Amino acid sequence: MMRKMLLLCGCLAMVSCVNDKPEAPPQPPKPIELKHGGTLEEGGLRIHFASVTNDSRCPNGMECAWPGNAEIVLELSGDGNHAAVLNTNPQFPQSYRTSGHMITLKELKPYPEAGQTIALNEYVAVLTVE
Repeated sequence: MMRKMLLLCGCLAMVSCVNDKPEAPPQPPKPIELKHGGTLEEGGLRIHFASVTNDSRCPNGMECAWPGNAEIVLELSGDGNHAAVLNTNPQFPQSYRTSGHMITLKELKPYPEAGQTIALNEYVAVLTVE
């Protein structure tokens, strides 16, 4: 009888170990593309790409003393109204936290080309929202 009990306990212990699945690592947020003047809703947060206030990035085909920076303004609403100023250069803020979300500017497209001007309606902000 004792032998059967030990065998049963051993089997139950093995079954409980087999059912323990490791948790999947969290997936990184997917990039979201937002055109200049566009608006999106993400998790109860409304994000509007209001403006590009500066684009001094060193154009392709040029040699510059520093890589430059592009600065954008996002108008945010959901838990009140906020303006987020985000930058492409990591020396300046690239993220903004509001209403339990972290918004990060990953890229601003298109990248400048030497001798060409980018119209406002051509800009696309690549963002992540966590």
